[in-house]
Amino acid sequence: MTVQPTAHLLPLAARTPAALAQLARETVSLLTLIEDGSPRSLCADALAAVEPGDRHRLAVTGHNAAELADRLTAHLDGGRVREVSAGMAADGPLRIAFLCSGQGAQFAGMGMDLYRSEPAYREAFDRCAQAAAPYVKVPLAEMLEAGSRLGPEIHRLPHAALATFAVGCGLTALWRERGVEPDAVMGFSSGEYLAAHLAGALTIEDAVVLLAAETTLAARVDDGAMCVVGAGEEFVLGVLADLAGPAPRVGVAAVLSPDDVSLSGSAAELAVVVERLTALGVRTSALPVPQGLHSPLQEPFLDELRAVASGVRVSAPRVEMISTVTGESSGQNALDDPDHWSAHMRGPVRFDAGIRALDALGVTVYVEIGPGRALAGLGPRCLPGEDRLWLASIGRSTDGAEAMLRGLGRLFTAGAPIRP
Repeated sequence: MTVQPTAHLLPLAARTPAALAQLARETVSLLTLIEDGSPRSLCADALAAVEPGDRHRLAVTGHNAAELADRLTAHLDGGRVREVSAGMAADGPLRIAFLCSGQGAQFAGMGMDLYRSEPAYREAFDRCAQAAAPYVKVPLAEMLEAGSRLGPEIHRLPHAALATFAVGCGLTALWRERGVEPDAVMGFSSGEYLAAHLAGALTIEDAVVLLAAETTLAARVDDGAMCVVGAGEEFVLGVLADLAGPAPRVGVAAVLSPDDVSLSGSAAELAVVVERLTALGVRTSALPVPQGLHSPLQEPFLDELRAVASGVRVSAPRVEMISTVTGESSGQNALDDPDHWSAHMRGPVRFDAGIRALDALGVTVYVEIGPGRALAGLGPRCLPGEDRLWLASIGRSTDGAEAMLRGLGRLFTAGAPIRP
């Protein structure tokens, strides 16, 4: 297994812009003096030197001292450098939400550099993989390894959901190790199970049992289809009502934003709906999901899922959980009801309402926990404006260490307390 060079985060802070610029220039000089190329000690010392009143901040990521120096110099010269974050820390504590990815964002190799290099990530991932072992053909780590002959297996629905869950647990362990704790959690689609675990309502083992049950049941469908529609829920429901005769097995699978929903159901009947929407001038985009998730096609399996859910123990959440089943806060009583999980399977996923509920709690920082950046991209469509921070953990990067540190750097510049 190839191990990529270690990524580093260099955080700098001062009380004035001039003082920060001077500190940055001095730091460039120090970086050029490092003989072994490793800036680890310098980065740790820089973070330790940050004082509460140092609100003018910047953070730069790189794999060695020379790379950090080059990027910091380019920033000082006025260049736009993706690996440099600059800003002013908030004048008070930040409220952070973790947004848990569902299946669909998975890719071969996701998070595997973190698995090889970060013990906290590997420990959390392996616990999930052990719980998932009865439900997958090969161990999750082997399945995810980039270039593996088993790569296509990662896109099978139960495998995709379980692997995304394991990656999310690993990423959460890393964020927490670096001092980032959520004030609230929310999951999209199968991410509801990860959110329930992170909130403290479900153990890893129970979350995996439920997740494997739902996705295995859902995978029985092979004549479904899904698409994203560029229109609001009320408008789309009106179109579906008009087509109730020819399209009874199509429904709204998710409310993504005030102006976007996804539709799901029978492939043949969805094609009729798409034809009508296209004639009305509405944009649609197909999704490669033959299971017809969160649609009427899942209704025959709801009793089986309820039976599994009735045997799972649910604890009181220790962290606020916003459920996308209701778009509201969910406590122990709601999550302990098997109907909650059957409603989750049937849909729709109320992402838009959930984001607004998080906003009402005072959340200003949203961190996507999982591969990809779909949720970090959807969030601003629900809450337009520049007064919120939307972060992906690793995106689709196979250098997850630097991608995650870039996010950590943006949190630092926003004022969040972090650990090296």
